[in-house]
Amino acid sequence: MRCWANERIERVRYFFSNVLQFQIYRSLCTAAGQYDPQDPAKPLHKCDIYRQPAAGNILKKLMERGASQPWQQVLQEVLGEGRLDGSALREFFRPLEEWLRNENLRNNEYVGWIYDGDYCKHSIETANLQVFGGFYNVAVVQAQLTSWFVLAISCLIGALLKHHELR
Repeated sequence: MRCWANERIERVRYFFSNVLQFQIYRSLCTAAGQYDPQDPAKPLHKCDIYRQPAAGNILKKLMERGASQPWQQVLQEVLGEGRLDGSALREFFRPLEEWLRNENLRNNEYVGWIYDGDYCKHSIETANLQVFGGFYNVAVVQAQLTSWFVLAISCLIGALLKHHELR
């Protein structure tokens, strides 16, 4: 029988591995010349690193280290990025996000919760929610800060778990 704490650790590892795989993928695509953030003709989601020696060399350097060094150090030495960064994940799915946003506008759909009057007024005020045309949602700035905060906390947990494993 698995321990509850072990299951949570596995979920955190899974989360970090997903974020990290997109970060590594972006670096491999950049090295292979298949991705350029300034060139709309080379988006991240269309990158193909198959038979790209530059990408293979980077992947080989990453894999050579194994677990001999902390992952942050390996990333810094090989990719030039020593921190977990979720921006590659957002870049990869940006076309989907834009398509969904346009579809919602085209179909007059609103993503959020329906405002049901004064019943939730106290909750809405304490959660700093804003009402938009009968719907309520978190202010955009607060939502961005919250997502970055969750990512930062997740990164901290991952680093602590990795540090604990190395001991």
